[in-house]
Amino acid sequence: MDTIVGMKAFARVVESGSFTEAARRLGISTALASKYVRQLESRLGAQLLNRTTRSVSPTEVGRAYWERCNRIITEFEELEDSVADQHGQPRGQLRIAGSRAFGEDMLVPAIGSFLENYPDITVDLTLDERMVDIVAEGFDMAIRVGELADSSLIARRVAAYPYFICASPKYLDANGTPKTPQDLSAHSCIINTGISPANQWQFAINGQKTQITVPPSVRVNTARATATLIKAGRGIGLCLYSTVKDDLASGDLVRVLRNFEAYDRSVYAVYPQSRHLSGKVRAFVDHLLATFAQYRT
Repeated sequence: MDTIVGMKAFARVVESGSFTEAARRLGISTALASKYVRQLESRLGAQLLNRTTRSVSPTEVGRAYWERCNRIITEFEELEDSVADQHGQPRGQLRIAGSRAFGEDMLVPAIGSFLENYPDITVDLTLDERMVDIVAEGFDMAIRVGELADSSLIARRVAAYPYFICASPKYLDANGTPKTPQDLSAHSCIINTGISPANQWQFAINGQKTQITVPPSVRVNTARATATLIKAGRGIGLCLYSTVKDDLASGDLVRVLRNFEAYDRSVYAVYPQSRHLSGKVRAFVDHLLATFAQYRT
C-alpha cells in the first residue's frame, strides 16, 4: 500500500466519522478503505482509530497524526495539481457542496455543461442547507448564497440570486392584491423555513430595509414545495427566482409588492486559500462566471 493512499483514507474517515462515507468520497469500497487504514496502523505500529459498531473516532495519537498528515496530503495534492495544470487539462475528482434550491435549479445544469468541456474531471456534489466545513469535510469548494461569515476562505461572487414575493392569479382574484407589506397580515402566507428568518420578510420601505412579520398559513422547508403551494392558490410566498422563473414567464405566478422588493442575495464560489489554486477549482469557477454572467447585475 502506498503510504499517501493510506493517509488519505485515514483522513477521510476522521473527517466524516465513517468508513462508508470516507470510501464514497474516495471512490473506493468500504472494505478497501478499512484495509488501507489497518495497513497504515500496522506500518506505524499504533492504533489511530477507536472503532465501535456505531461510530469511529480518532485516538489521541490518531488525532495528532491526522493534524500532521492532513497538511502533507494538502501539499501533495497541490503538487500533483500544479504538475497536471502544466501538462494538460485539469483532471480528478471535484467535491462541491451547495444549497439544495440553488443547486437543483442552477448548479446542476452548470455542472452538466462543465463536464462536457472537462471530461477528465468527475464531480461529487452534495446539496444540503447545512453550512459545511469545507476543509474538515474534505470539499474542494462550496457554492453559498447570501452574506458570508468572516473566514479565511476565498470567495468569488458568481451570480445574483433574487427572491420575489409571488402569488397565483387565482389567489389574488379571490383575496385581493396587497398594496403594501403591512397588508400581508390579512393574507395567507406560505413560509419557506429554509430562508432565515422564516416568517420575517424583508422589504425596502422609504429607502430602509425593514422586516415585516407575516402570518404563516403553511410552513415548508424547500423552495419547490413553496412554489407548488403558491401555484395551487394556497397563499402568497417568498420565492427563489430560479425556481419560479418559468412560472412567472407563463403567468402561472405573478410578482406582488414589486415596489418594495429588497431581496437580492449574491452567490459565491468559496474555497480554501492555497499556495497553488487547483486547476479543477479554477476551471469550475471560471465556468460559473461565464455561465451566470447574465445574473450578475
